Amino acid sequence: MTAAKGHRAGSVSDLPVDADGDLRTPNFNGPLTDSELAALINLLIESIRAGAKVAAVFACRAACQDRRGMYLDIQSDASKAIQHFSRILKARGVEPSDATSGFFDRAIDLPEKADRVAFFARGQDWLLATLQEALPHLQDPELIAVFRECAETAKRNRERALTYKPAV
Repeated sequence: MTAAKGHRAGSVSDLPVDADGDLRTPNFNGPLTDSELAALINLLIESIRAGAKVAAVFACRAACQDRRGMYLDIQSDASKAIQHFSRILKARGVEPSDATSGFFDRAIDLPEKADRVAFFARGQDWLLATLQEALPHLQDPELIAVFRECAETAKRNRERALTYKPAV
């Protein structure tokens, strides 16, 4: 097995978590097999979908138009990434996951807005680290381009979310 320190990247529950219950970034050692790649992309889809749902809720709760717009932009970016990854899976004869990772429930259950934003930013950190870890193990130029684009988007959205300053 090449993914996630001896675990296949099949679902969120299959991957190791840290002391806070956050996913640890998978480690890969060599080219990903077709099944490992499909499992990883489905995991990314589930995680990105959860982030999109969190952004939608934050947009509804946002007190100002600028912040609402930021969250809607983040949600739009996530939708585009899901479409890219779904298209890649379908071209490989794999059905994209329609699940949402537990990230959504954990983020929404946090009591304070600042905690939710910090949790969202950690999710973007995980996404960015996972994409960057996988990049050297990809062979397909189209897939590499999608992973790079998604990594840039995760980095940008993390930075945008961290601009949140709770009212005092």
